[in-house]
Amino acid sequence: MSEENKKYLTIHGHFYQPPRENPWIEEIEIQDSAAPHHDWNEKITWQCYSPNGASRLVDGNNSIIEISNNYQYMSFNFGPTLLSWLEKYAQNAYQRILEADKNSIELYNGHGCAIAQVYNHIIMPLANQNDKITQVIWGLKDFQKRFKRNAEGIWLAETAVDAQTLEVLIDCGVKFTILSPHQAKCINKIGEHNWQDVSWGTIDPSQAYRYFVEGTDKQKYIDLFFYDGSISKSVAFDNLLQDGKKFSYRLNEGYVESRGHAQLVNIATDGESYGHHTKFGDMALAYVLRVGAKNLGFKITNYAQFLEMYPPTYEVDIKPVSSWSCAHGVGRWMHDCGCSTGAQPN
Repeated sequence: MSEENKKYLTIHGHFYQPPRENPWIEEIEIQDSAAPHHDWNEKITWQCYSPNGASRLVDGNNSIIEISNNYQYMSFNFGPTLLSWLEKYAQNAYQRILEADKNSIELYNGHGCAIAQVYNHIIMPLANQNDKITQVIWGLKDFQKRFKRNAEGIWLAETAVDAQTLEVLIDCGVKFTILSPHQAKCINKIGEHNWQDVSWGTIDPSQAYRYFVEGTDKQKYIDLFFYDGSISKSVAFDNLLQDGKKFSYRLNEGYVESRGHAQLVNIATDGESYGHHTKFGDMALAYVLRVGAKNLGFKITNYAQFLEMYPPTYEVDIKPVSSWSCAHGVGRWMHDCGCSTGAQPN
């Protein structure tokens, strides 16, 4: 396969649960809605976090042919509050997560699959600069403590971002983050002056882009990945995780041969999709990562390794304030903008 036609795949999972502890006793009380489990953390760990650390890969006769630690082959982030709970109450799952990142460093030329997350899942554009700095530093320090290395990338809660947030990431040493395609405003080939409007989500998601801080003469920058919005949405709403082969073929639709450059098909999804939102979704993921992607000519990688191999040739500007789950910027967290989580009206 020529350099121009190389196919790479990265599946990112954003794993997060809010802190559920009663602040007076610092323990999670029984949550009846999670029955027969004690609480929702325990239930989702049983359905998702544990299975993804030891997922079953089966043949046509439903016989197990491999046990896969999915975290080793996917890009992922865990919220610090969730990792704190896993460390205390689900040691086996917690250790598999740490072990997967350690092993992935060897698989991907020194780049681990785990990335950090802002500490409290705060909507960054709504925070003042000091709080932004605190959230990023705490997230990076928690990551360093657990994974014994510095994070190269960071996940922004709800991918909510503005220019000040990106500058804080740069000042804290973060190399990249992941955004929705609808958060990009316009792009330009580096060194040229021919900006193209991509504000309708039409950005090519198969390559990295460089964001330069305005007024710094291109001395301060961070690299951005924009996930494939259509395929990511299909994971949540089109039952892709009920069939590993169907999932593989849908991912392959993200590769466009006419683009003429090495491509990274990448999706970003709630990690809980793989087992909690879709029963046995971890097995569909394991099939893609261990069999399906290879059969379709993909090479599994992570964002940091791809960035090392293929640095950005385009620069990007982002919309003033945006997120992945609100068409009105960050209106969901400011006022009744009309966006809904899809849950009950109350």
